[in-house]
Amino acid sequence: MIDQQLAEISSLAIMVTIILYVLALIGFAADLASTSQRRSDAKLAQREQRELVAAGGASLASADAARADAAEPAGQDPSAGPSAGTPGTMSAQTFAFVLVGIGTALHLVGVATRSGATKEVPWTNMYEFATTSTAIVMLAFLVFSIRRRELRVLGTFVLGPVLVALMLAQLVWIVPAAELTPSLQNSHWIYIHIAVAVLATSLSILGAVVASLQLLQARHERAGEGRWGAVGRVLDRLPSSTVLEGLSFRIHSVGFVCWTFTLIFGAIWAREAWGRYWGWDPKEVWTFIIWVIYAAYLHARTTGGFRGSRAAWLALAGFLAVVFNYTIVNTVINGLHSYSGL
Repeated sequence: MIDQQLAEISSLAIMVTIILYVLALIGFAADLASTSQRRSDAKLAQREQRELVAAGGASLASADAARADAAEPAGQDPSAGPSAGTPGTMSAQTFAFVLVGIGTALHLVGVATRSGATKEVPWTNMYEFATTSTAIVMLAFLVFSIRRRELRVLGTFVLGPVLVALMLAQLVWIVPAAELTPSLQNSHWIYIHIAVAVLATSLSILGAVVASLQLLQARHERAGEGRWGAVGRVLDRLPSSTVLEGLSFRIHSVGFVCWTFTLIFGAIWAREAWGRYWGWDPKEVWTFIIWVIYAAYLHARTTGGFRGSRAAWLALAGFLAVVFNYTIVNTVINGLHSYSGL
């Protein structure tokens, strides 16, 4: 029996979550833009002072420096966000991070109440899979950002794809809360196999965001300072391409383990349900393709001559395979998995 009241609470929680994430995205973007501009202005002022000193205008440079000190409170960190140096005020980044924390809590409430409404796990169709996997992405972002505050600057780039997935879930994939189809009932593998697949997909999303930023940052570093205009000023705030590459590798390493167990547990479940471990079903084939691409990425990353951007492109190829598997294979290509919406 479906609890319609819990189902309505779940839908409302997800809608409010989307609104909070949009506001947080605006806050992160505002912080990124304003702080990047201040850093650019500070670098320009320093360059002008060096030129004046080189030309024998040391006294004028000192006057300019004094005016700059008077214009900005002492001890204020240009990267700390607007009004960060003013007591009693909250920076745009901090405000956005608080919104993300509240939004993630509501997101988890939406997932939990959907599960309570159906009396089943919250990943039995594409809508539930999307809401659950994006909740894990945001939870991971919160954990990483609490441990390392400098990673909060990635908020704009993490929230973007999460909002796209949630909007698709609300507009395209949403289905009423319903009981499981008979073929999925009475099997403990729905708790194990798909739970691991949800985690693997979440890590693929997060890893793709970091790999994309790594590629942009690497090109920006090769181009040199001041060559990319406003985009370059934004990238100046991000960690270096080397730091991003290391973070991407760690995320994809855990994700690869999850994809491995997704394949293994899926094969065991297939043996119980269909009498064979492998049958070249489209879903099985594409999951194996994803596993091969991520295996190639990890091998390339650990090979000295194939690090950096070339390895990152492999990671993004793996993510494109994940997207194809989740969208086209689920909705267009018929197979034994078609009934589940997963």
